[in-house]
Amino acid sequence: MRELNSKNLKYAFVSLALAIFANQIVYQGSRVIQMNFLKIWDITLPIDYTFPLVPWTLIIYFGCYLVWCVSYIVIALQEDRKQSELFFSGLMLSKLFCLVIFLAVPTTSDIRPVVTGNSFFENGIRFLYSVDFPDTPTNFFPSIHCLLSWSCFIGVRGKKQFPLWWRFASFVLAVAVFVSTITTRQHVILDVFGGIVFAELGHAMVAQYDVLSRTYTRFSSWVMKRLFKWNSIEG
Repeated sequence: MRELNSKNLKYAFVSLALAIFANQIVYQGSRVIQMNFLKIWDITLPIDYTFPLVPWTLIIYFGCYLVWCVSYIVIALQEDRKQSELFFSGLMLSKLFCLVIFLAVPTTSDIRPVVTGNSFFENGIRFLYSVDFPDTPTNFFPSIHCLLSWSCFIGVRGKKQFPLWWRFASFVLAVAVFVSTITTRQHVILDVFGGIVFAELGHAMVAQYDVLSRTYTRFSSWVMKRLFKWNSIEG
């Protein structure tokens, strides 16, 4: 890991901010455009109705936001800055894939149940449904929750500079998020697999085509220069 000096920490937090900003553009921005769509596709399969609602898994569903932030910062601070740029460019490309799908083929599902209990977690589920576009929930496929969680695992997978326990924990937490998206009835099974596939595709493409990672590097360098008057983010 790089030294925790002012420059490296600023780089890590700007990388985090760019990732969060892109996420909001993809998820929330696409919703505004979708208002003009006449057709939203229901991708629910019969198997999706067999999964139970497990309210306490809301902890995982919301807790993963903290996991993503920590993972982004740790990956940004790794010693090899090139690997960090590859990760964030792959993350951005996979989100771009999501945006295209959200706009071209908006999806929904009717799997949200009526929650009648008054426990802490049941109230939490009702809150989740109320804030996440309750009338016509869209942007089901692919699941961004699953895509981001699997991306965090891809970012450390096979990299010995990260401790084995961290790599293993990243995998376990990604799987836990997959389960939570199903057991909170926020997603269906196709969404989970879609998140994995597009995460893998985005990171594979930036590894194959240098122009993709260079594009992100130039953009992030431009942001750093405007914010901190740096001529380069390298080093």
